[in-house]
Amino acid sequence: MLKKTFTILGFIIIFALAVSLIFYMQNKATMSETQTAVADSISETAEADAIHTYKAENLPAECQSDSDIFCAIERTVKCTINPELNNCDKKFVPPFVVGKAIDTERPTEISFRITKIKPLPESDNISVYTQSDCNALWFGLCKGTVVYSLTTKNNEWAVTNIFALEE
Repeated sequence: MLKKTFTILGFIIIFALAVSLIFYMQNKATMSETQTAVADSISETAEADAIHTYKAENLPAECQSDSDIFCAIERTVKCTINPELNNCDKKFVPPFVVGKAIDTERPTEISFRITKIKPLPESDNISVYTQSDCNALWFGLCKGTVVYSLTTKNNEWAVTNIFALEE
């Protein structure tokens, strides 16, 4: 009797492990379209290793990059410097970026380098890690490791939040 119980228990455990392995492999094999696009974008962008500097006196009007992710970050950086630009829409940048901060001085120069693009599991959102610097304090969101949270809106990448990591 004890031998039959252990045999049945063994088969149940093996069956459970096999089912778990099948689900794990299916989830790993089927990346979302966003994660696939991000993976392609990471490997194709030359922008990832370069340091990009933006100054208030000569902000380019349009993004010259082929990477939609890079262009979303660039738009947010340019709107941080000058929220009056035409493409500073609250749909695509965090509302506080284009808001009027009376007591907070906006930076007039920001530079950044993308260090990592990380798809978030179980969603179409991504986090873009940058090493950034600026010439103002601006909520502590433009110096050191700055992370931009992105999602797609109307088939276009939009920055939904910005936060800084303590170093």
